[in-house]
Amino acid sequence: MSFSRRQFLLHSGGLALGTKVAASLPLNVFSSMAHAAGDYRAIVCVLLAGGCDSFNLLVPRSNAAYAQYQARRSDLALPQSDLLPLDGTHNGVSFGLHPALAALQARFNAGQASLITNIGPLVEPTDRAAYDNEQVVLPLGLFSHADQILSWQTATPADRSGSGFAGRLANALTGANTGLALAGNISLSGNNAFQTGATAGSYSINAANGVQAIGGYDNALVQQSLAQMLDVADASILRRVYSQKIQSAIDAGALFGAAIDSASALNTSFAADNFSVAMARIAQLISVREQLGVTRQTFFVTYGGWDHHDNTLAEQAEMLPALDAGLGQFLAATEELGVSQQVTTFTISDFGRTLTSNGKGSDHGWAGNALILGGAVQGGRLYGDFPEQVEDNPLDVGRGRFLPSTAVDTLYAEISRWMGVDEALLPEVLPNWPNFVGSTQGSGLDGLLAG
Repeated sequence: MSFSRRQFLLHSGGLALGTKVAASLPLNVFSSMAHAAGDYRAIVCVLLAGGCDSFNLLVPRSNAAYAQYQARRSDLALPQSDLLPLDGTHNGVSFGLHPALAALQARFNAGQASLITNIGPLVEPTDRAAYDNEQVVLPLGLFSHADQILSWQTATPADRSGSGFAGRLANALTGANTGLALAGNISLSGNNAFQTGATAGSYSINAANGVQAIGGYDNALVQQSLAQMLDVADASILRRVYSQKIQSAIDAGALFGAAIDSASALNTSFAADNFSVAMARIAQLISVREQLGVTRQTFFVTYGGWDHHDNTLAEQAEMLPALDAGLGQFLAATEELGVSQQVTTFTISDFGRTLTSNGKGSDHGWAGNALILGGAVQGGRLYGDFPEQVEDNPLDVGRGRFLPSTAVDTLYAEISRWMGVDEALLPEVLPNWPNFVGSTQGSGLDGLLAG
């Protein structure tokens, strides 16, 4: 069988998803170097791509507050009687969840989940007067998909380039992982800005199929041809570097593949939709953390399709059950694995959406409500300042687009501390964090994560 250079280059494009070789390597190759299992911590970032209308995920139930919500949302308002009640009150107001979020409701009321209200990207503390008078630096491309989805992933909203939050977080935790470096940052959704910039890099796994091989690599002749191509001791620097990258991917793929093959089946049952399959894969990868020699990990997964300019209510009713099931099943799996206190999952999205209807759905907004769950989450209550949903609210910059009352940096600072980043190093992980220290938009999340 011949394997041309062009075919090799085409197939090797899949190496971003990992490469599994036929030869097996010993599973304990790194496990002897792993830290104590009790020291393990991981975050799972779920991107609700498209801009989730999260003011229909969390809705006030108290009569007066619900009447304000209903007046602003008009045809987008959920029936008050359909809302799933949350225990307790927030600033004297009772709240409920979208009727499709039963698993999240149960976890919230059990103290294992919460929502961070009216959170969004900011460069520096910003009030309505400063916004109107252009006296502050604002995030680039407000209300734009491309810019705001980047702002959430990088936490540097005044810059369209640079590293991602998880990439900088991994760099600050250098030394925590003594095994396979790439295993510290794993994506179930390909390349992303969130994990960009990690010194160790990140590794992509296919949710359904796991580690992907180079096409035809199970053939001995292909392996021999590839080995000859990689034997470039006398080649140019460029070719040597490229060959080293390919070889590194092959080696990493072998280790990932062997670890995944060794994973025991979970008793927790996951649904068959794409999101649940991805969350099941993350649970599996967490189960082999000791084989991979990691004690700090970040995971990234995208659940897209939330740009509901029309048919909002029907689309959310169709999509939210999968989100609820996937998150609920994943938390159950971490409990089965004994790591629920050590894994924190949260959602991000491009932006919140307008409270007002365009006659069919909602349009691009700014701040929204983020879900967070896990055993370390001090749940059973809401965090941040939920905005009064009236037209003259000074946070409303038009059509129910709310200026964030909590900056994204505040959530990420709390996550960074929980992952073990020293307070003095927070500016390296969050370049804009010094802007928010001591400010209203930089506070309110203390105690969100225990331990």
